[in-house]
Amino acid sequence: MKKSLWLLPVAVCAAGILGITGCDKHQDRFEPPPWLGGSSIETLEERGNYTIFLTLMEMANYTDPITKQLFTLFVPDDDAFEAYFQSAGINSVEDLTKEEAVQLFTLHVLRNPRSRYYLIYEYVWSEFQGPKGEYASLYHRKEVPSENTYKETVRYNPGMLGREVNIYTDHKHVPLFSAEWFGDYGGAQDGSDYTFMYPGSTWELGYPDNLKGLNWHNAMVIPNPEIPDELEVRTSSGFIYFLDRVVPPMPSIEEYMIAHPEKYGLYYDLLQRFATYGNSRVDEQRNVEYKKGYELVFNLAEERGPSTGTLTIPAQNMWTAFLPTNEQLQGYLDNTIFKYYSAIDSVPRVTLYYILQTQLSGSLVLRSKLETSGYFNAFGDPTDLGPNDLISGYMCSNGVIYQTDAVLEPNVFTTVPGTLFFDKDYSTLLFVLNAANMLSTVSNPDADVTVFAATDQDMEEYGIRYNATSDVVEFRGPVDGQWSPMKETELVMFAQDQIYKGRLEDLAGAGGYAEMSSGNHIYYTGNQVAAGENMVTGELATVQEILENEQNGFLVKVDHPVASRLEMGQLLTCSPIEPDCMLADPEFSEFADLLVKLNLMDNRYRDPITKENIPRVKFLAAANYWTAFVPTNDALAQARAEGIIPNEFPTTTSGKDSISNFVMYHFVRNNVIFDDGKLSGNFTTNYSYPDTIDNVPQTVFAPLMISNAPNNLTLTDRTGNVVHVNHADAGKLVRKGVMHKIHSVLRYTE
Repeated sequence: MKKSLWLLPVAVCAAGILGITGCDKHQDRFEPPPWLGGSSIETLEERGNYTIFLTLMEMANYTDPITKQLFTLFVPDDDAFEAYFQSAGINSVEDLTKEEAVQLFTLHVLRNPRSRYYLIYEYVWSEFQGPKGEYASLYHRKEVPSENTYKETVRYNPGMLGREVNIYTDHKHVPLFSAEWFGDYGGAQDGSDYTFMYPGSTWELGYPDNLKGLNWHNAMVIPNPEIPDELEVRTSSGFIYFLDRVVPPMPSIEEYMIAHPEKYGLYYDLLQRFATYGNSRVDEQRNVEYKKGYELVFNLAEERGPSTGTLTIPAQNMWTAFLPTNEQLQGYLDNTIFKYYSAIDSVPRVTLYYILQTQLSGSLVLRSKLETSGYFNAFGDPTDLGPNDLISGYMCSNGVIYQTDAVLEPNVFTTVPGTLFFDKDYSTLLFVLNAANMLSTVSNPDADVTVFAATDQDMEEYGIRYNATSDVVEFRGPVDGQWSPMKETELVMFAQDQIYKGRLEDLAGAGGYAEMSSGNHIYYTGNQVAAGENMVTGELATVQEILENEQNGFLVKVDHPVASRLEMGQLLTCSPIEPDCMLADPEFSEFADLLVKLNLMDNRYRDPITKENIPRVKFLAAANYWTAFVPTNDALAQARAEGIIPNEFPTTTSGKDSISNFVMYHFVRNNVIFDDGKLSGNFTTNYSYPDTIDNVPQTVFAPLMISNAPNNLTLTDRTGNVVHVNHADAGKLVRKGVMHKIHSVLRYTE
């Protein structure tokens, strides 16, 4: 302990070695170099013409902090303030309230001293993003302690409808635009991108050749009047950058639209249908204030812009809003939505979402890059938007607004599903495709599709509807008749059942089989389409109209949805709980009985959602596609008579295994084979056995030879036995595949 205390003076002495030769001499205060000057406040007082800025600093209660701490100041002179006051209808700085003074002053100050180099480049993700860093100068927005508050009457939010509420914003992020940023971001080096976003502002005006442009939001940083070859003014308490104008209170894109209803009031009104109000707080006067946001669409009220994931990282990106005027947007709605809907409140929310979101981008789009790089909208669709389509620009605190000469349209409007967004009779299918995340699949202009569309009425009669109140797709239970939210797997399956990836050109002709996006199959001919459920119920989907889309295929209007809710087990047997079912083929009863006794089928399975009793063949989950050749009761009786299978169900393990192998040999894995003349060859069945191939033990699936001619399937089993499939007994569609009735059994072994 004594040793530690003895070392303390030594440590104190050692701490002053830089510039000091001993502990007992040269104890005077370190003298700043002559180029550093006094403090920031002293520097402004000595130079004169900055009295308004200093007064504003005092009104905002920042004089003491700036005196005692290190700051970076962005300072307009008195002439710039006078010009700003005149434009804002203010006589002098004394006309500002305390809140207004804080709001305005804090747009001109950064905590911590920053030279130009360290102002442009940030330290993030544990490394400095210098000129050679991965992100270089792209972290260009600087958070300042300035925020706005405003009032708003809630238009559509159900819980707050009609209420006038106080809204507060987060801290503003002032964008710093530098020559380095435009270089790293790929913008125009001549400043034309900047001046288009900031009409009336200047870029590099009067700069010496050795300096690069630097602008703090709308204000140009002017060279140091006393050292013209530098931009920053170094003081003992930080840095000063002189500005050619005042940075006014910065509206977000949200606030700008509120302030300009004459231009963007209609877009803003549509947007309010997605508004949220949360994170309430209480101000000094005990007034409740709310943080506003948006669901689904980009949150244009968020001050940080798109970079909201990690609070410790400076915001990089900004929103871009390509906004049509009220007249342009109204004309678009008149030519699309209002051809089918009498009021905007009846329009599907998803349609409004696509209209709104297509006008927005999650990154800052520069005018010059539209010509060199093109533009992909928020959904990843390439567009024809060019620089000449932008009428004007205005930079807000969280992004730029470009007034455009037209409404941008997403691919979903111009491709096959486009009709669904505007025709009120087909809104349910639209909600189904949207909920199943299938809209991108059917709107890719480079991938042809055929979509079958039933009307809302036909969908509801089938048992599917959209509940606008709860915003869910519902399914009517076939047992209790009650509507409940549709199970996600069933919703996706149903949506995919309506989609064929490709063009079905000849629905009216001889037709054939086609695999839908779900993996289930349909049979089409004579302008009628049927999946498994359509077949057994007789409710075929009859073609009403075919709309060809020049980009990617067909929208086929039908009078009944494509319905595949038919499991293989439902054709094999009835559940003991529901012995009077109408779907099972009585000629399959003995084969089904073998499946049940072998524990390969659960004939008592009850769907937990629909409460239906659906016999379930258990092993079907092992493959995506199946073809079943199901022998009739007579065929099994003949097999018993010939000794192929025993008369009584065996009780021994070996006997059960033999029957299991026999049953499994009647199922072909991973292929759906019709008697359409297309698939022939050796196909693996579900009967497997161990074997050694090239000295490697492995499991082998026994093959079945299939010879396929139109309307004529011929099966040759492992014994050489030949079985013909009658066309009248073929092609019973079920989920995951097809079933064929056969009148002779298949033999897996001698």
